[in-house]
Amino acid sequence: MHITSTTAGYGLGIALALLGAACGGGTGGTGVTNPAPPRASDDPTTAVFGGGPPRASLGERMGYRLSLRGIELAALQIAIGDVQELNGKQAIVVQSHVQSTGLANMVSTVDDHFTTWLEVATGRSLRFQADEQATANKADVEHVVVEIASRTGTTVPVTFAVNDASPTTDTPQTVSMPDLWDFNSFLIALRSWEPAVGATVAVEAMRSRWMWHLETKFVGAEQLETELGALPALKFETHSRKLGRDGQRTPNNADRDFTIYISDDADRVPLLVTAATDYGDVKLEIVDYQAGASRQ
Repeated sequence: MHITSTTAGYGLGIALALLGAACGGGTGGTGVTNPAPPRASDDPTTAVFGGGPPRASLGERMGYRLSLRGIELAALQIAIGDVQELNGKQAIVVQSHVQSTGLANMVSTVDDHFTTWLEVATGRSLRFQADEQATANKADVEHVVVEIASRTGTTVPVTFAVNDASPTTDTPQTVSMPDLWDFNSFLIALRSWEPAVGATVAVEAMRSRWMWHLETKFVGAEQLETELGALPALKFETHSRKLGRDGQRTPNNADRDFTIYISDDADRVPLLVTAATDYGDVKLEIVDYQAGASRQ
């Protein structure tokens, strides 16, 4: 396939919109070594999406390859950092870095960072920050901070800045659900979710300045071939639509579907994310993992 600015840009755009800040645990480097935990029938807590503390190990690092129809476009690196205090609460810092690679750099450079502060006690996102290159001018970096813990009623404060300028108050985000997630916290919560096959959950999640409505279904377990070996995996299918600042569906933005595979072991590592596009399948595949020191 000939790479053009249209195909590369669209592939990266889809990847960032859907996968923008993936996160997970570990498989021990060469494959699953830990036994699977009890199913939802044995532990009712796991049948609740986002129930309990975050499933995250301090110091975990993982790497993913992003490709479109087999051609590598970008790399995603994820690190689960230390515990910090944020507004009187203990929070785990999760950082994701998406960077274009290879031929994609010639037509659509990407160098974006996403940071989430996850409350240790609940796994809920307290703050989400996106630092990414502007679409219109790659020389500019946009800084967006979503203060999820400062929510008042149905509105969440958002600040916006370009380069080193002082942040300004952006239009607040209107939400309709009890919890507002971001893509880091969403995938960490997905690691612990153990519902019955066919169960679904609907959430609202931030990606950069914009919110998405996600409807995720647990399909079941299957075997998955990865660069870390053949691994047992849990399959989740998600249908998403972009929402405006008012919380309503945005016009002229098509709904998007993607599939997430998470290792069916004690660590629940996101192994693969796929999304169908007009230009072929976009894939985010795990290629490297370094275990963390401890589990919260």
